[in-house]
This record gives sequence, structure tokens and C-alpha cells, in this order.
Amino acid sequence: MQELGKEEIIRILETVPDGMLGLCDNSKPYCIPFGFVWTNDSIYLSLFQAGRKWDIIQNNPLACFTVYCWNADHTRWSSVIIEGELTAVDDLSEIELMIRANIAKMGLDPEAYLSKRMEYYRANQNNPKGLKSFKIRAASIQGRSMATHIGK
Repeated sequence: MQELGKEEIIRILETVPDGMLGLCDNSKPYCIPFGFVWTNDSIYLSLFQAGRKWDIIQNNPLACFTVYCWNADHTRWSSVIIEGELTAVDDLSEIELMIRANIAKMGLDPEAYLSKRMEYYRANQNNPKGLKSFKIRAASIQGRSMATHIGK
């Protein structure tokens, strides 16, 4: 197993589309898949303030986020784990930063996507059932890679 350098960690975070949000419900682990963006040294997520994940976050906002990928022939995997506290993002300029990072990551049309998403977030700022932005500021970040015998 080898440690990944900062450049490789950032490359993975900027290109892999999905990861796993890990929470702890008292003594029970709870992980769920999420699309995300990495910008401003943070993982940004959008989520509804409802359900089991929300109940857990209210009691324990500490979280980890895992992103992983394989090389083309499945002979090596790489993963990045970020640990930190999940906090709400209410500032519209920071939400716009998150949306712009998502546009760049997913290859979306900025003209068609940015204003539509910003209007949604503006309209739902005071709606407890609306989609909200959250971030995990990286208190720790580590990346590793390892060859495997599973591939071709």
C-alpha cells in the first residue's frame, strides 16, 4: 500500500463523481452514497434535512467522506478519506462557489445551470423541507493506493 501525494488526492477528488458519507448513530455506523464536489478544502454536499441521516447529524455532526476509484484494468485501487464536521452552508456566495465547482466537474453548461440552481437555493433558504448545502471542512485527509490481483 502506498500513500498518495496531495496532487493525486486532489485529482481523485476533482474527478470521481460520487463518494460515501459516513456517520455514526451512537455506536452504529451509517454510510450513504452521495454526489459531491471538492473546493475550498472542503467536501460539499446537498441534502434534505429529513430522514435517518438528518437525525444522526443533529446528534453527531462528525463525519467522514470516502472517495475511491480503480485504474482502467482493475489492477490498482485508490481511495481518499476526509474527516471533519458537517456544517450548513447558508452564504449564497459560498453556495455559488459549490455550484460552479459542480458545473466544472460534471461538464455542465454554466449559462443553463448556474442561474437555475442559484434561484432554487435562494427560494429554499428558509424552507426546512428544501434542499440545503453542507460541507465537511477537511480536519484530516489521507489517500492510499494499492495493487490488487483481481484485475486482468
